[in-house]
Amino acid sequence: MKQSQFLELLRLTKISLSEYINWGEEEVFKMPFAAIAAKRADILKPETDIAAENCLAAKNIPPKELRQKENPAENLNQEKQLEDLKNKLNSCRECPLGAGRLNCVFGEGNPNADLMFIGEGPGFDEDHSGLPFIGKAGQLLTKIIEAMGFSRAEVYIANIVKCHPMKEPSQPESRGNDRPPSELEIETCKKYLDMQIDIVKPKAIAALGASALKGLFPKEEKTISQARGAWLKYRGVALMPTYHPAALLRNPELKKPVWQDMKAVIKFLQGIAK
Repeated sequence: MKQSQFLELLRLTKISLSEYINWGEEEVFKMPFAAIAAKRADILKPETDIAAENCLAAKNIPPKELRQKENPAENLNQEKQLEDLKNKLNSCRECPLGAGRLNCVFGEGNPNADLMFIGEGPGFDEDHSGLPFIGKAGQLLTKIIEAMGFSRAEVYIANIVKCHPMKEPSQPESRGNDRPPSELEIETCKKYLDMQIDIVKPKAIAALGASALKGLFPKEEKTISQARGAWLKYRGVALMPTYHPAALLRNPELKKPVWQDMKAVIKFLQGIAK
């Protein structure tokens, strides 16, 4: 390894460690390749990919190739099922949200993902792009996913509702027009989320925020603050409730409990991988 490469690795390692401190971590939970991985293609030689996989092995998480479902035909079938469902939703107008939306935000990611994230609903940026979690909260979620040792392409990301809940539906070009989805909107749309879960068959789900928790568990009396950190089960899948990334942007002190929740998810997936 050249000295310039080593110095760049050292710089990125310092950044990664600073991020852990920022998240309230008091010990090195894992080697900092998650933060480095996105940039290493421009920094490291191909043979150092072996080192990256060794870091995953140290966490007892198999390399990416081993995290895929084993049946290629089933994989293609899952992808087709999701695409068919997405096409159906593109013309859905079952609730008032369909009338005001710009785009249906179906979801994205690996159709064979072991880990699925479920949020509240699309916001301004998502409504305009058709992609989930791409605004500021989405950028923070991406950092969380990468800190867990995954990429966005390896997990699956969806929402309780697929259309943008707006305070004033006639003004989709206005920012700050977001609101939580209503019970009726969630009840109408949740069946499509259930279909996504049944197709992807994740081993674990992270439910992000109060709307996701209440949408999935309408009889749950606990607030997200009370429910987070404790495993639940939804459609036979282990589910960890935690705070929505948008809440972390408003209150950075919530970063530490969210990271604790994500460590619990990592530990659970480690147990599945053994």
